Amino acid sequence: MEKEQHIDWRLLMRYMESELSAEEMKQVEEWLQADRKHQAYYDRMVQVWKNDTPYQTDLPKVFQQFEDFVAKQKRTKTRKFVIYGSIAASLILAIGISLLFWQGPADITYPMASHYPHPGTQKAILILENGQNINLGKTTDTSDLILETAKIEREQGTIIFEKEHQPLETQYYTISIPRGGEYHVVLEDGSQIWMNAESELRFPSHFTGTERKVILSGEAYFEVTHDPSHPFIVETELGNIQVFGTVFNVRNYKEEENIKATLVSGSIGFSPTAANAFCTKIEPGFQVLCKKNEAPVVQKIKIDNEIAWRNRQFRFERVKLENIMQDIARWYDANITFNDETLKELYFTGTLNRYARIETLLRFFEEGCDIRFEINGKNITIMKK
Repeated sequence: MEKEQHIDWRLLMRYMESELSAEEMKQVEEWLQADRKHQAYYDRMVQVWKNDTPYQTDLPKVFQQFEDFVAKQKRTKTRKFVIYGSIAASLILAIGISLLFWQGPADITYPMASHYPHPGTQKAILILENGQNINLGKTTDTSDLILETAKIEREQGTIIFEKEHQPLETQYYTISIPRGGEYHVVLEDGSQIWMNAESELRFPSHFTGTERKVILSGEAYFEVTHDPSHPFIVETELGNIQVFGTVFNVRNYKEEENIKATLVSGSIGFSPTAANAFCTKIEPGFQVLCKKNEAPVVQKIKIDNEIAWRNRQFRFERVKLENIMQDIARWYDANITFNDETLKELYFTGTLNRYARIETLLRFFEEGCDIRFEINGKNITIMKK
């Protein structure tokens, strides 16, 4: 009989809300990766909790409701999805206890197919100043090529540029993340950058002068080492972000024709590329949005929605299906087309597991609306039922 495995419910709740310390985050990540059933359990918890139901402390009643819910799922093999204008099923769970891992029912609605698009993994291309390309995938032995300048932690998907190993003359590197990839970069000053799929970062081997500048296209999450005498600059095609030591997310995909800088903690300033001074400053919980050829706009946002990708999630509130599918296509390296343009305008709200099988993920949308998906290799077509 398989040994039961436990996880503290409070850790999972705080993981959903991005409130864990680095040590706690590592603990949860290791638990999730230890067994695919753990990830399935976390997916179930997210589905339940997204309905924002109140807590209840009558544990016998709670567990009976949970068992009733599981039994219903086994009969129908369906999932509930939150959509504006519709009523979603809800389940009241208790908080502050340790729950036994529950192995849920099979939830895929498509035949198993190894050629379906898969969730992204840790992979990147390091481009050296001489033009040499180095594959940073988990299966590539890179130690002989760049051991003198960087440490590669292949299993963690991390490249660390250690200060004492940098060349005397400044060299410039580029980290390129393909579709279906993500990677973690630690610069020589200790600043950490998590890069999302289809993104690129250009940076020096070591910083010199009065500022620390990197160039970004795509999306990245930054934790910048505090150094007020050497401000950190993130340069993009649509504007620059100035940082003194803080946590923030930058999204600047070319096809979206805008830049979004979301501040988690600290303080940042934003300026259009052509400006001489940083004209817009924001506080934590706010985002500066700047569209091409327009003035920047500051807006209050829900941080968890904007940085969901860093927390292993797709998270959206009243977002067009067209925009949701752009992110899904980028992460799963899939080609998604609509055979009916009106379907692009459907709005959805929900929280989904970023590492789920794509056939499982798409099932959420089918349950919530009169649409269906056809998968043919990496090509996915969205149509009315």
